Amino acid sequence: MKKTFTLLFALGSVVFATAQQKQNINGNHVLKMKPRKLNEEQVRAAKEEGAAQIAQFDQANRGASFFSEDFANGAAGNNGVGAWTIEDSGNNSIWMLATAASPAGFYSDPTEGLVSTTAANGWMIFDADLFQGGEIAADNPAEDVTGYLTSPVLDLSSQTSVILSFEQAFRYCCADDRPIFVEVTNDGGTTWVVFDGAPEFTGGANDASANPLLTTIDISGVAAGEGAVQFRFGWQANGNAAHSHYFWGVDDVLLYPNPVQNDIEVSYVSTGDILQDFEYRAIPLDLANPADLGGMIVGTIYRNIGVNAQTATITCDVLDATNTVVATASQTVDMLATIDLENPADFYDTAFVATNWVPTATGDYSVRTTVTYAAEDATPTNNTLSKNFTITLDEYGHDDITNLNDDMRPFSGTGTTADPFAPVGYGSYLTVNTDGSTAYGLTVRFDSSTDTNCPITALLMQQGDDYNLTDGELVAGAEFEVDGDWTPAGNQSYPYYLPFDDAADLAAGARYFVAVQTNDETTQELGVQSTGELDADFSTGIWAETTEGTFIWFFGLTGLTDDSPAIRLITSERVGIEESAQLIKDLTVGPNPAVNSTRVNFTLDNAKAVAYEIRDMQGRLITFANKGMYQAGAQNFEINVTDIAAGNYMLNIVLDGAAMVSTQLVVSK
Repeated sequence: MKKTFTLLFALGSVVFATAQQKQNINGNHVLKMKPRKLNEEQVRAAKEEGAAQIAQFDQANRGASFFSEDFANGAAGNNGVGAWTIEDSGNNSIWMLATAASPAGFYSDPTEGLVSTTAANGWMIFDADLFQGGEIAADNPAEDVTGYLTSPVLDLSSQTSVILSFEQAFRYCCADDRPIFVEVTNDGGTTWVVFDGAPEFTGGANDASANPLLTTIDISGVAAGEGAVQFRFGWQANGNAAHSHYFWGVDDVLLYPNPVQNDIEVSYVSTGDILQDFEYRAIPLDLANPADLGGMIVGTIYRNIGVNAQTATITCDVLDATNTVVATASQTVDMLATIDLENPADFYDTAFVATNWVPTATGDYSVRTTVTYAAEDATPTNNTLSKNFTITLDEYGHDDITNLNDDMRPFSGTGTTADPFAPVGYGSYLTVNTDGSTAYGLTVRFDSSTDTNCPITALLMQQGDDYNLTDGELVAGAEFEVDGDWTPAGNQSYPYYLPFDDAADLAAGARYFVAVQTNDETTQELGVQSTGELDADFSTGIWAETTEGTFIWFFGLTGLTDDSPAIRLITSERVGIEESAQLIKDLTVGPNPAVNSTRVNFTLDNAKAVAYEIRDMQGRLITFANKGMYQAGAQNFEINVTDIAAGNYMLNIVLDGAAMVSTQLVVSK
């Protein structure tokens, strides 16, 4: 039986089977964000990305097309078949033929205009920003807008496959579930099959797409072999003026037969608790999935993008830091052709493979998925995909700390007394599979934008039935004011530890949420570093204002964010240097910088088991060693660093397998 896994959960996109299903899953809980203008750098970057995409487009597809439209005549059509139909909530004034001033709204600029292949002879724009009539104000509130640009009726009865491609550029505000869809009908509009209008786009509200963003969609399942096909580009409101602003430009529309017979693509591979739709990039040993639950479960999202159906084998491997396979498992799957899919818009499948591997040692690992089948694959380079993760002593989180390429900042406010930052928070949902773990605190990588003295709360909640945590239970927390040394601007180059006031025992089978937030308006900003475009596992929560003016933790059911915040739950009694005297005294490391070796000196009040680990500034484990039992009194041990590259590192001293005392170590060559 086919196992479907929609893009909603898989890639942060939204795919629905019928138009009636397009609902705001959070009801009226729409973010209260404000439109904003792009800067010149963002406009330039979007165009550079778009130019690179167009350069890679197969020109043979243009020559093989059986329908093309460049909008040289606007909606009247330049396709040899007929005119396009415009219908929108602005009395057919929002969809229009673009001009030299497009987009022309208050928050947009003509420099953002679509730079498609044939932009010079015309392109179509849904200019929602222009329709709003200026800056949002009390006498000019934002309005919901909707609109469709519908093709003429096409006879595709002779076609056995149909690829729709078009060049586009867009921005939207003010909610992250995208308002743009492509819909296809073969029954005169009685039924419309809904496709994601930008499956390649992984940004969110206010982000600019590539310009142009070249988009291809296989619509064979609803269009191939049909005598009366129409497709339309639709901007659909989500209520509460959630998609009131910005624009959508469309040009160079093509329909052509799928040129590829055999081609399977591995689109995504997940680690960790994928059965809960969560994955982890850092997993404590004591919270790893146990063997009776399948051990490490690898989730693979794949699709058949060729014409032919296939029977394939999905092989999932777990590899250690030396690239040695430590576990492997496989599963046979049937991959239908898109023309045979029960839901033509849902062309991604998933396989969940239990490897039965349970880690026994900390270290860096990876999972790898490989798809094989009898036919020769057109693009074998996308038949395998890997993802790295780390097994730790005490860190539990989703972020890829080796790739902190983004930051999360307040949605509204400028930080002035007249316009303070609205309360904001960032956090991650976690699942606990085993008994006996304790939460002691969290680590966070603050962004440079975080201001000294910003009042924050570190919290741990147990999730109830509501993903938005309105029925969640606070199980641990603590309040802090940000110290200037905690941020990258203050030279803090590693995660900062924030202990809870009281430790909390974690229950097996329960879901938790770990986060930092500001509770009130403040002139100090709270920003957190993050990994962008990673949160395909729906693990991120955002503390933000609803249109009703209340604040809740938004769960990403509407694609609220594509970022995973660099926040991790800590399950050991970790302490900082300033608190180390409670457990270990007179701690010194020297020489520091070290060239060949360094000696760790310390004093213990009581006998303790001692180990150490060295991690780089991205959190990757470099080395770990158990040193054994040390008696009370002055002690020391030596660390050989000849095989460690020059750089800055964290040296963590682990006492009795739990408490961790950290200091910096510099290796010089």
